[in-house]
Amino acid sequence: MLETSYVMIKPEFANKPEVIQMVKQRLQEHHISVVLEGYIKYTPLTAKKHYHEHVGRDYYPNLERYITSDKAYGMKVVGENAIETIRKLAGATKNPAEGTIRYDIPKRLGIERRVTENVIHSSDSEAAAKLELAVFEELLVNYHYYK
Repeated sequence: MLETSYVMIKPEFANKPEVIQMVKQRLQEHHISVVLEGYIKYTPLTAKKHYHEHVGRDYYPNLERYITSDKAYGMKVVGENAIETIRKLAGATKNPAEGTIRYDIPKRLGIERRVTENVIHSSDSEAAAKLELAVFEELLVNYHYYK
C-alpha cells in the first residue's frame, strides 16, 4: 500500500549534511521518495503538538529541550508500506540493532547512542504521519519566512 509519512533528522545530526545524505540514501534504497524537505525549528508549542502522546511522561522535558535546541531536518516521504519500512530502517530507540540508522550513524560519527537524543524520528502510524506532516509543513513555511 502506498503511504505518505514523515521523517525527521533531529538536532545535532541535522547540522551534518553527510547524515542527511546517509538517511536519504537509505530511504531511496528502499524505494521511499522524498517529496518535500527542509530545515525546520521546533518551538515548545510545536514540540508538544508533534509529541503529544509523550507530554507528561518523565522523559518529555528532556525530549522537548532536545527537539527545540536547534534546527532539525524534516522530510515528507512516499512509498510502498513507507511507515513500517522506515520504522525498521530507523531501528529501536533503545538498543538499536546493527544495520539500522540509529545504530550505524552514531557509530560512524563516533558518537555514543542515546535514547532521547537519537538521530531520527519517523511516524508510527498513518494518523501520526498526518499530524506530524501538518506540523512539519507549518514549521517549514515559518523557518524560511523568519530566516
